[in-house]
Amino acid sequence: MITYTWDFPRFHTHSSKDGLTDVVYNIEYVLSASDGEGHGYQLFGNVDVPEADPINFKPFRSLTHRVVEPWVIQSLGTEALTDLKKTLEEQINLQKAPPVAVLNRPW
Repeated sequence: MITYTWDFPRFHTHSSKDGLTDVVYNIEYVLSASDGEGHGYQLFGNVDVPEADPINFKPFRSLTHRVVEPWVIQSLGTEALTDLKKTLEEQINLQKAPPVAVLNRPW
């Protein structure tokens, strides 16, 4: 079974926008996959997030992983997320059964 893990290393923000401070508009992500047997792979990307809603606004300093993950998943959309997970699974499967092998000489 493959386990997926999100990381969000960088956030692109507007210092000030529409009277709000530290407004996140783009998030860089790393989606990692591991099969628990020593095989894993990572994909890197970024997504734009929707315009800040002044009523539910969360400034950068108050963000948590729990807040950001749904933003990224929603911004990616179901189809793109499915494609990312499929690519990760394919890469792990290639590690398990590589189509090409480089062998040392037999003598």
